[in-house]
Amino acid sequence: MKRIIALSFLFFITAASFAQGKREYTEYGDAAYKNGDYKTAVAFYLNVVNKGTSIDYTHPYEIKSYTPPHKKSKDNLSITKDTITIVSSDPAEQYVIHQIADCYRLNHDYVNAEIWFKKAIDNTPNAYPYERFWYGDALMKNQRYSAAAFQFEQVMNDAEKKDSVMYQQAKLGIAGCYLATDTAYNKSGVNVTLLDSIINSGTSSFAVNYYGDANTIQFTSAREGGTVIDPKKQDSKFICDIYTLTKTATGWNDIKKVSGPVDTDAHEGAGFLTFDRSHYFFTRWSTTNKNECSIYVCKLLNDKWLSAEKLNDNINLPGYKTMHPTLSPDGSVLYFSSNRPGGFGKMDLWYVNLDEDSRPTAPPVNMGPLINTPGDEVTPFFHYYTATLYFSSDGHPGFGGLDIFKSSFNSDSLWSAPKNLGSPFNSSKDDAYFVLEHSQQQGFLTSDRQECKDCNGGACYKVYAIDKDPLVFDLKGTVYNSENSEVIPNALITVKDIRGEEEPFYLFTDNEGNYFTTLDEGMELYLKAQKKSFFGDAFYLTTLGLTESAHLKKDFFLSPIPQGDIVIPGIEYDLDKATLRPSSKKILDNLTDFLNLNNNLSVEINSHTDERGSDTYNMKLSQERAKCCVDYLISKGIAPERLFAKGYGETKLLVLHAKTEEEHQKNRRTAFRPIKEDALRSK
Repeated sequence: MKRIIALSFLFFITAASFAQGKREYTEYGDAAYKNGDYKTAVAFYLNVVNKGTSIDYTHPYEIKSYTPPHKKSKDNLSITKDTITIVSSDPAEQYVIHQIADCYRLNHDYVNAEIWFKKAIDNTPNAYPYERFWYGDALMKNQRYSAAAFQFEQVMNDAEKKDSVMYQQAKLGIAGCYLATDTAYNKSGVNVTLLDSIINSGTSSFAVNYYGDANTIQFTSAREGGTVIDPKKQDSKFICDIYTLTKTATGWNDIKKVSGPVDTDAHEGAGFLTFDRSHYFFTRWSTTNKNECSIYVCKLLNDKWLSAEKLNDNINLPGYKTMHPTLSPDGSVLYFSSNRPGGFGKMDLWYVNLDEDSRPTAPPVNMGPLINTPGDEVTPFFHYYTATLYFSSDGHPGFGGLDIFKSSFNSDSLWSAPKNLGSPFNSSKDDAYFVLEHSQQQGFLTSDRQECKDCNGGACYKVYAIDKDPLVFDLKGTVYNSENSEVIPNALITVKDIRGEEEPFYLFTDNEGNYFTTLDEGMELYLKAQKKSFFGDAFYLTTLGLTESAHLKKDFFLSPIPQGDIVIPGIEYDLDKATLRPSSKKILDNLTDFLNLNNNLSVEINSHTDERGSDTYNMKLSQERAKCCVDYLISKGIAPERLFAKGYGETKLLVLHAKTEEEHQKNRRTAFRPIKEDALRSK
């Protein structure tokens, strides 16, 4: 009996000790989780669900997807489906399983996140309402798009009419899954290549940008040799500094710290050198407070960089992150990302106008809900040759994580709806810091899409080079008779370079009225179609600003030349004078354009009076008025031999015996009529 009592007591003591140990491990794990030390948190949590697991204490440098690099280590304590199957009814263990899954998610270890969220769903399908969504997210990050879409659909069904935010997030996830499997978003002619160790060494490299020209780049890196003040307390390989590289015949080399007083023992990154090289903007953030993140600027004076100055509170709002500066070509507009109040989600894109001293002239403006979402919008880059804004977002439909998008600035001062760049620019992981040189054939991006050996098997930000085939454009169309829509064969198409850098070239329509030509990138063209016995038609076309290859189409519509006079409405003169009014000159400017378009026509400019006044006086006045019109057209460059002035006085009245002023006005008219049609000219 005593033996049984003793054994029972021993069992009670053991069970109580084990229960106490689980509570302690959970508390230790919670503390590490709260501090963002997710790997250590997992080590503690695993002791709760897998007795006897040893503790591996690590304190990796924390990094979010939109901030500098994160060091991720392969977790020696990872538990796979093959090593453990956990089915628990204990709420404490169910909580720990949930925490383990969330730690892997937050540490960007999506393989293990998928495994543990699946375990969490199997154990507590309703206790943590976001678990199924994050399970779908992990599946998506692991490129299991069909399985992810299935989970998102279940989330939508559960969240409908209950949780509008989760419903929209799941809907966004489904859209991303379909997008990722759409072959239309798999871009051909694009290579995205991991760069070598001169850039990608250390714990992380990211945020490439051009430094004055296409042969010099800057980038941010955490590596040995980083700027530290106290080596005993600071590890240089976890301090982000900005470096420059120069491109030579042998590749990128001559690495060195960026010039000027930029790099300190704090973190610096995401720099931007203005086009006149007078100002250098960059992000600086604290090594101890992740929320202390601001934009600074250095100014060049007498070929020396002044000390870095933190931009004022209009941009760097205390208590909020402000980062990723990029500027318009003239340096007058600063674009950046921030989680400041007044946005639509987490990190938003903003812009602010700057004066000549690079100081904001007014509070920043949010770029609005077309660009910004409830998620993150970060790392803007303005490609000024095409007036296109590139940025990364996890709030628009994407392949998973941050995807790269573009939005074009049009002539109406409006931004277009963001468009996903597709694969291979984007992956199922984070893709950001996209930049492109002016020809759009080379560029860089940052991604954690590949496993990193330098990070002990984890994944961290690395720099990738972009090489694109040249853009290809062509133009086709048909020439029609505007009155009956019949095609016009053998019409002449003249193509002129507006900038005058290239010689004009000529096309003829075929028997079906069609034409076709290839075009170069960056062209600004004036095209006109002509055919004898027809007035011409013209339009302007540009491939400047286009960021994708395109098949362009434009039809021409030619009007048959009518018989008789064509009234020029609105030509007015002062009473009893032949002097043109300013409004009349504007109308004759339009006639100038018409005559330049129809450069094979010679015309008669004729003027008429009403029947009031003597015949002799009216004839003289009308001739002077017609000549005044001809002289103005000649002053605008129309050849004199193409123009003939004729005054008809009151000999061709439209309204006989006019009584009202309106009827007299009809008689006082200026008109033109074609009198000669030469062969079509190529100039």
